[in-house]
Formats: sequence, structure tokens, C-alpha cells
Amino acid sequence: MRKILNRRVWVAVLLFASASVLLQAKASTKNALLEAEEIRTISQSLAKNYFYIEQGIQASTAKKAFKEDMLKLGDILGKLKQNVDTAEQKAIVEFMGMSRDELVELAKKEHNKENGGLVLDYTETLLEGSENIVNKNRSKVETPLDTVKEMSFLLERMSKYYIAFRAGYTDASNVAQAKKAVARFDALLEKLKGFHFPDQIKNDPLKKLLKYWPTSKNFYLGIKKSDLPTIVFISTKHMQSALDEIAKYEE
Repeated sequence: MRKILNRRVWVAVLLFASASVLLQAKASTKNALLEAEEIRTISQSLAKNYFYIEQGIQASTAKKAFKEDMLKLGDILGKLKQNVDTAEQKAIVEFMGMSRDELVELAKKEHNKENGGLVLDYTETLLEGSENIVNKNRSKVETPLDTVKEMSFLLERMSKYYIAFRAGYTDASNVAQAKKAVARFDALLEKLKGFHFPDQIKNDPLKKLLKYWPTSKNFYLGIKKSDLPTIVFISTKHMQSALDEIAKYEE
């Protein structure tokens, strides 16, 4: 009888241990996804703020945001390295850390066309690495939070290309990427409208997004003129604030 009881105790212990491991793995996957989504957005806001500083437009606000993003990026990369579970993803995080180090050094140097180009390059490596991790850790069913996080990234991407064009980075591919981001944001906003939200979300942050986007969309599409950088900066800030409110509700 005692042997049977002991066996049952051991089975229960093993089942509990297995369940704990699975829960920890699930939590790590969720954390890795959220952290990679955050890096994806930061990769674009770093470049955006760098060029706003260089252009002397909204410079004090951009400097503060750039510094905060750089500190946040270092912190998130440290956490992400602990939460990814493959050698390939750990190597990607390591490489993203090196890209951050390069950006820290570039921020200390006087701006010129070459350094600005390097900022675009290094932030795109951060984007590519973070998107790889997002795609490998996202569930098959897209949640409202996934949609909101992607929209935050797209806002920063549109704004980045807008101010970079004004700074002289006028490649056709940059214009195409900006327009692609606008079209994707448009589609995701329609999707967001289809999710069920309480009245406090529908009547405040979602309403604000729906109010700002139709007009702001035209500003972003006017990238080749780039003559409204302050309006684009403020508009992006207002819409990001609305998206942050929705994200807090979903988290």
C-alpha cells in the first residue's frame, strides 16, 4: 500500500513539474513576443527622432525621446535574450545589441549624409531581427493587442520616412515603404474597428484614431513635399497616445 502511495506521489510531482515547465515556456514566449514588438517600434522611432533632431524641428522633444528609447532598447534586449529559446534567436538578439552599440556611437558624432544613412541601416537591422522573433512567437490567431502593436510600429515608420525624405534621403524605395506602411495602417484600422471594445475605448482612444487618421494619412502620403514636419510629428504623437491607451486595456 505504501509503495502505491509513493508511486502516486511521484506521478503527481512529475505532472506538477511538467505543468510548471510548460507554463514557464508559455510565459517566456509571450514575453519574447511583447519585447520584440516593442523593439520593432523603437527601431523606427529612433531613426525618426534622430532626423528631427538633425533638422532642428521639435528638437528638444525628439532628443528626450531618443535618449529614452535608447535606454529602453538596452533594457528590453537584455530581457529578450533570456526569453528566446533557440540559438538562432539568441544570435539575432546579440546582433541587435551590436546595432544598438553602433547607434549609441553615431549619436555622439556630428551629423552628415553618411552617418544618417548608417542610422537608417542599423535601425533596419533592429527591425529585421525583431520581426523575425515576432513572427516566430506570435500565435496563429491575431489578437487586438497584436494589431495595436503593429499599428504603433507603422506610425513611427511612416513618420521616419517622412522626415528622412526632408533630410535628403529621397530614394524611391523609401517613398514606396512609406506608402506601403500607410496602406497597411489603413487595413489594420479597419480590422481594429471590427474588434469588440467597451464604450470607454470606443468613445475615447478609438474615436480619436478615427478622427485623426483620414487627415493625417494625406500628410504621410505627401512625403515628397515633406513641408509639414511639425504637423506630422504632433499627429503621430496623438495617435500613438490613443494606441497606447488601447494597448493598456488589452494587456
